[in-house]
Order: sequence, then C-alpha cells, then structure tokens
Amino acid sequence: MQEKNQTKKISWRNWLIKKLLINETSKEDILSFITQDDENINLTNQEIEDINEENLITNIIKLNDKSVEDIMVPRAEIVAIEKSKSLNEILLVVEDEAHSRMPVYEKNLDNSLGFLHIKDLLNNINNKDFSLTKILREVLYVAPKSPILELLKRMRSSRIHMGLVVDEFGGVDGLITIEDLVEEIVGEIEDEHDADDVNENQLKRINDNTIIVDASYKILELENLFSIDINSSIDEEVDTVGGLVFFIANKVPKVNEVFKLNNKIRFKVLKADERRIKTLEISKII
Repeated sequence: MQEKNQTKKISWRNWLIKKLLINETSKEDILSFITQDDENINLTNQEIEDINEENLITNIIKLNDKSVEDIMVPRAEIVAIEKSKSLNEILLVVEDEAHSRMPVYEKNLDNSLGFLHIKDLLNNINNKDFSLTKILREVLYVAPKSPILELLKRMRSSRIHMGLVVDEFGGVDGLITIEDLVEEIVGEIEDEHDADDVNENQLKRINDNTIIVDASYKILELENLFSIDINSSIDEEVDTVGGLVFFIANKVPKVNEVFKLNNKIRFKVLKADERRIKTLEISKII
C-alpha cells in the first residue's frame, strides 16, 4: 500500500514537471490549475511573469522530500475561535489577527467543529439569528507525514482548503491551508488580509539602526545585520528574537513593553498575545 501511494505521489509531481518541460501547458495554466477555486490566492500578471519556470520545476522536485509537518503552522501559533464567542468577540479576533480562515472548536482545539471563513462571517454580520456553527465549513484532517502534493490534490478535489494536522491519538499538532502548499511551489503569496503583517522572512527597516521583524527572526541574522554579538551575552540557547525577549523578560511580555540587552540593543513588543510574542521593533543602541 505504501509503495502504491509513493507511486501516486511521484507520478503527480512528474505530471506537473512534464507539462512544463515539453511545453504542453503554459506556466500560467499550471499556476491556474494549482490555485483554482481559492479566492485568497490572487496572483497578479506581474507576479506570474516574475515566477521563473526553472524555479517552479525545482520547487516541485523538492516537494518530494517534504511532508505536511515541515510547513504546518504549529499548534501554539494557531489562531482559533471557541464556539461560545459572541459575534462582537469574533469580529475583534478577525480584526486583530487578519486571517481569512480560522478553526472553530468546542472547549479545546482537539474538538474541532470546522472552520470559519471571513466571507461567510461578513455575509451574515447583520443576521439577527446569527449562529457561528451554522456558517462553518468542513475542515480536513491530515496526518503529519502526508506528502505536500497529495494534500494539494486532495484539497483541490474536495474544495476544502484548510486542514488540521492530527497525531495518532486525534490531538491537533498544527494547521495547514492551501496557500501554504502553493507557496512551496510558487513562493510567498500575499493574502488579501495580511498585507500589513511582517512574515518570518521579512524585515521592515525604519532606519540604519531600527528594524521591525517577526518574532521568529533569527538571532544570527540580527547579529550579522547589526554587527553585534548577542549569544555570548546570554546563558540560554535561543535561536529567535522572540525566544530571546522571552528569556530576558522571563514571561510572555505585553504589547509596548521594552527590554534592553547589555545596553547594546533595545526590543519593543509591537504585537503579542497571551501565549507568544509576534512582532518586535529592534533598535541598536549607539
């Protein structure tokens, strides 16, 4: 059975590559095939033009070595809604988090009821008999080792574009959307609702000595950027700036809290929730 599934995975990957290599199908048609039926994936003509066909093929080949657990959003970072939330409470979450899809659960995330699409919420916002559970969409349940291309194929055929990654006991390990899968092939896709967010690979430079970054920004990159040594100043082994600030604060800090490290660098928390730091402003002290 495993050998049969492996053959299917390789054949679908090879089909995509073959279509590109022998020019039976244009790059635009391949991208349309991959992204169809998802209103959140909007590639402009310029973005399509910028996608190199060789890179597209390379990315598809690389997917053979990747599974869902390699690219999923881990459980600790999932933004979800408890089914008892009022409409106003849900709207506040949507406004703050700016995700187009969010899982809905009862009591805990392991008891998922489906997912909320912001479009369905907005269509029912003036409904006097608003019921969250009545507008939920079905969610897929995915094994951590599921091949990425097979899940993409499954999402397309089922038209269910969000999956919860579950372990052998049914516990939720992570979350994955069709956007995550497509980004592995074509590169970063800008969600219509996340244009103002800083992702883990980006930094926004304010001036020569100040940047805004995602909390997952690597300490090594920060050291190289500001030409400073950070790791020798701390006892704990941490890889990210979010982990560093958590270590300095000895807690999950609140928005607008400021921390300094050895009078070399200043961290200001721009975005956080009760579980984790999300975005930081970092300044080199001169």
